[in-house]
Formats: sequence, C-alpha cells, structure tokens
Amino acid sequence: MTDTTRAEDLVARLCGGIRHRRMYFSSHPEVQASARVIALGLRAFLDETGREFFFLGLAQGRLVHDGRLLVGSTLLGRRLVEFLERLRCGGLLFRAGIEDSDVLALFDVAAGLGAPTAGLEESRALLRAAGVRRIELSPPYEDAGWLGQFLYDREESGGRLEKPEADDLVPVYQSLFDTVDVAHSRAAAGRSLDVDHARSVVEGLLAAARGGFTDILRLVRYPDYDTYTVGHSVRVALLAVLVGNRLGCESSFLTELGAAGLMHDVGKAKIPEEILYKQGPLTPDERRIVSQHPCLGAQILLEHRNAGPLAVASAFGHHLRHDRRGYPQTEAWAATSRVTALVQVCDVFEAITAVRPYKGAQPPRRAYELMVADAGAYDPGALRAFVSAMGLYPPGSRVALATGERAVVLAAGRAIDRPTLRLSHAAGGEEIPEVDRPTIDLGAPESATLSIASLLVD
Repeated sequence: MTDTTRAEDLVARLCGGIRHRRMYFSSHPEVQASARVIALGLRAFLDETGREFFFLGLAQGRLVHDGRLLVGSTLLGRRLVEFLERLRCGGLLFRAGIEDSDVLALFDVAAGLGAPTAGLEESRALLRAAGVRRIELSPPYEDAGWLGQFLYDREESGGRLEKPEADDLVPVYQSLFDTVDVAHSRAAAGRSLDVDHARSVVEGLLAAARGGFTDILRLVRYPDYDTYTVGHSVRVALLAVLVGNRLGCESSFLTELGAAGLMHDVGKAKIPEEILYKQGPLTPDERRIVSQHPCLGAQILLEHRNAGPLAVASAFGHHLRHDRRGYPQTEAWAATSRVTALVQVCDVFEAITAVRPYKGAQPPRRAYELMVADAGAYDPGALRAFVSAMGLYPPGSRVALATGERAVVLAAGRAIDRPTLRLSHAAGGEEIPEVDRPTIDLGAPESATLSIASLLVD
C-alpha cells in the first residue's frame, strides 16, 4: 500500500468512524471497532517505516498528504473536511504510539462539535479535554507554522501543491456527488427534490466528457466507507451514461439516463441508517425493510411533476430481475424498461467491483463471471451492451503490460480484452511526461505482440 493509498484509506475510515459515533454511543462495538482499526493501522505503518508521525493536512479546502492533493478523499470525505474546518486547523498529525482511546476521543469531539470554534487554541484545548493525547492539530495551511511544511517545501514549489490527475474535472464530479447527497438529505426530511438540477449537472458531465470518459471514470475508484450509498449512485449514473454514449444515444436521452442513475437509490433515504450502514448480515426483518427502498424511491419521485418516467422506472425497477424475480413484486403483464434493465446491470456491477466497509473490490472479470452465472437475472441485451462498452478493463483503469510498462485504459476495443491504452510508465518504472505518452490500440495489427498482464489496483 502506497503512502497516498494509506492516506485515502485513513480518510475513509475516519469518516466511517465519525458517522458511527454520530449514530451510536462511544462504547458501541461499531465505534470501538472503527477506532481500533485506525489506531492499529497507523501504529503498524509507523513501526514499519520508523517514522514518528503521519500527517493528514487540509489545504485550500482539500485534504492533502505529502504535498499531494487527495482528490477522491476530499470529494468523498467531506465529513472529515467539515470537521477540520470547524476546528479551524490545517490537519491532523498522528504520533507514534497512538492508542484506540485517542481515536475514540477524536470521534467524541467530532460528534459533538456543531459550530466552528473561536480558533486553533480553543480547538486544541477541546481535544485535550476530551482525552486526545497522540493526535495534534496543525495551524492552518496559510500560516507559517503549518505542520505539513516539514514534508513539503512550499518555497521551492512556489506555494503550489502538486496538481493531481484530472484535477480540472473535480468540480464536475463534486456537483454530481452534491446533487445526490442533497437529494437524499431532502428526501429523508420529506422535502421536495430538484430533479431539474440533476439534469443540469448531467449536462455539465456530458460537456466535460466530450474528449472521453476516461478521466472522469478514474475519479470513481476511491473507497468511500462514509457515504458509499451516495458514491454508488454517482458511479451508477456514470456507468449508465458511458454505455448509452457508446450505443450512440442522443444527448437529451443521456441527460435523462444520467439523472435516473443519480436518483435510482433515493428511496434509501427513508431507510434507518443503523440498517443501511450495518456491517454484519441483515436479519430477515432488516432485509424486508431494505427491500422497500425501490417503492419508496418511486413514490418520492412521483410526488414531483418534473421527475421523468425514466427516473421513476429506474428507482422502482433496479432490483427487478429479467425473469421477474427480485423485488418489488409485480404483475406478469407489467413491462420492464430497457433503461431500468441497464441501470440494474450498472447497479450490480458497481456493487461487485467497488470497495465497501464489509468487502474488498472484485475485478471486472469476476463481476462478469458472477453476473453471467446468475441465469435469468439480467436482460441479455443490456448485459451485452454493458460488457461491450466496458470491456474486461473499464475506461480509466490502470493496467500493467507484459512488457513491464504501465498504462491507463482509454476505451474498450472490439475484443473485450484488447482496449485502447495510453502509456504512463516505462518498463523500468519511470513515469512518462504527459506530452510524450503514446496511445496504443491493442486491437490493431501492429499491437499483436502486446498484451495486458494485470489490472492494477490502488
């Protein structure tokens, strides 16, 4: 695990712990387990590396580690960003020897802090009073005393943090995430939804993706243990639009398709969080409650005249199987929309291939094996279109070639295992400058001797 990946994992687990603490009391097993995993992971890393601390910074409203902006963690770790902003600090420094009690005390502060403090000193006093001993608050990034400067020379870089990949697309992804987050929050409170806004952000996505969906899809690989229901909906929408675009659908239809993907799980806003975010197996009663979310979502959308039929159908039918099993139960004469069938495929593929608190990610090949083996579950045309658009190596994936070179997948090819790539690293591991990165079509005759050795996972 790289330092950056470790930082992203820490953010995800901190957000998950804060969520659990806001739902449960401090001694609850879920809260205790979150603190234990975080402290154990940090101690192991610091022991292995011989370092005295691990710093997770906040700079310019974004999370940062070792001079690099953590794009995905900032998008999906908004709960942590908001907490640090309320503390008026520039990040957290975790010292060697950190204990579960330090993390638990930090959770307690996060759960109880509703308004910003008067300043850094008040925040530090708040942590001390809570019993935090081995986690320190950094001065803000703008201050000369920002702790991150020990790891990052701001003078040498002109004060600029290293710009991450696809940074220009962050506002697009943020708008998608915010749209789903706000919709779920409003639905939970019984307030009206702005479905037209969902359409407008999808239009922004289509405009940004005119050069291809590769960079946008690279942003969706991040784990989001905190708000994975929201992140899941964003990824489902992106996958559905990618497939629709590959099929040659008009932009007006893609807009409706994307909005349907964003809203397909809005019914989960009515499911109690202690059930929705439970990490263990659900009881029969809990499964019954969760299975109500398609009907609840359709009802929520039907209450809004600007909700299109594709959004309502997708919310209602994304757990309906092609053989009419699944839920909710319907009459035999009820027709199933092809759009609903596609959203169902995207929904299941995302669930299998994404990281969750209770499981790791499965590779696309394994997802296809499971889906094909589940006879009668999926509309054959929808599944075929999805596999054709995604291939074994979905756009945005990082792969290693048999030559030792590394590349980013740009688009699926006619053969599902022969995509078009852009080389990113030479065989020796050296990163290739952006302007010098060649594009390779593995389906072309001149590339016949090249092959993909493995899918790289961050």
